[in-house]
Amino acid sequence: MDLKIQLLSILFSFGFGILSSYLYNFCYSFIYKTSLLYKIVINLLFCINLGLIYFLLLKIINNGIVHIYFILSFILGFGLFVNKYDFIRNVFKVKKYK
Repeated sequence: MDLKIQLLSILFSFGFGILSSYLYNFCYSFIYKTSLLYKIVINLLFCINLGLIYFLLLKIINNGIVHIYFILSFILGFGLFVNKYDFIRNVFKVKKYK
């Protein structure tokens, strides 16, 4: 894999981490303020969907080759921007399940 494709893949992973943090904050009410069964199902589907989309887009960019620095770039993008979008958590009002 040449350097241009590697840089594009790293930038894509960082951007996808930012997008994932945005979607995480968007779905926060559904993930944490529902019953235990809904928490498990929604969290599982959320993670599977994000993982499938990430690997499908990575397959388009560099034939699906995953290196550790792609994952580290994803985690860095997610970690840096997860608290920047917390104002989005108030979009959907879900009553806390007791």
